[in-house]
Amino acid sequence: MATTHFTTPLAVDTLQTPRRKTLSTPPDTPVSNNNDSDNESPGLKKTGRNTTNSKIIEFPYDLEIARDSNGAYIEFGRGEIDDDDDDAAFVAGYIDIYNNVNQKQPGGGSSDGEKGEGEGGYVVPFYGYIPSSHALVLQALPLSLSTHIETCADQARKSFSTRTMFDPVTPNWRGLATQLIKGLDWLHTEVGVVHGDIKPHNILLRPRQPSSLEGGEMEYDALYADFSSAHFISSPSSTSNSEEVPTGEGALTPPFSAPELLTLSAMKSSSPLTTPASDIFALALTLLAAATGDVLVYSGTSAMQRLAMSREGWRALDYVRSGANASRLGRGRDGFVGRVVQRGICREVESRATAGEWLDMFA
Repeated sequence: MATTHFTTPLAVDTLQTPRRKTLSTPPDTPVSNNNDSDNESPGLKKTGRNTTNSKIIEFPYDLEIARDSNGAYIEFGRGEIDDDDDDAAFVAGYIDIYNNVNQKQPGGGSSDGEKGEGEGGYVVPFYGYIPSSHALVLQALPLSLSTHIETCADQARKSFSTRTMFDPVTPNWRGLATQLIKGLDWLHTEVGVVHGDIKPHNILLRPRQPSSLEGGEMEYDALYADFSSAHFISSPSSTSNSEEVPTGEGALTPPFSAPELLTLSAMKSSSPLTTPASDIFALALTLLAAATGDVLVYSGTSAMQRLAMSREGWRALDYVRSGANASRLGRGRDGFVGRVVQRGICREVESRATAGEWLDMFA
């Protein structure tokens, strides 16, 4: 029997189950954890994620987990998984999200290990599910946007110049923003999914082939990852201005969480209030971080201070304008970066742009 070899590196992401809304400060984010459970594959059933009962794509091949030079398994991160009756429902909903996202991604869904070697797409390619370990198999992309931002910020500090001081610290910021807004528009309108936890740490960068790059183009595909807080938009007519309250589980990450999610009533709620509009806010703050080089947004403050400031997140630009990174918003008070971010962080939810409307700024 012939042995199949893949040229695409794979990542095995073992699921963890959130039990309640949690507040986290970057870079703490659920990633992966080895789990040797022999539990059966969970059947898809009605869950808080509004599952669509799509067929689970099981990964059909044997995997050998890569080890480092010391013989330890190579890990991108680690988290815990609780073992109780809710796990099957959570895993089923999580898989359903990935199935739908993957199958509708440009190029179509695939579990043959070859999809994702090319370019384009909006999410990290998903190759299937391993029931025995509750593991998702995805393309291995070790570089996160958060790490890239920090690297670019460090380089900008070391090579500071008045010639470039009005430019975002992340090269080709406009291209990055366009990619991510297009991807979010696709998630909301084509797939009907709210991501629920957009932040620089949940966006991975896949290098593009140099031969495919045109002058000034971004050298990476920016792909959304970690759909553990995602849920389906319950109504096809929902937009970023929707006021409906979806159901499911979620995590909150100030400062990227929209202010309406950080009120006392929202945080005490048993169901998440994440909507397309809160995704828009989170992406706006992510793009702000990419421009300034500050993944904390409100750096130099304590965790409690950041939470308080995040509850008035519509003032994020005022904070940046009063600090050392003000020039990164562009020349003058109406610099391009500032105008783009402002469209996504309006205090009134209904005033925020939809992803489609947002894209018009880049035409």
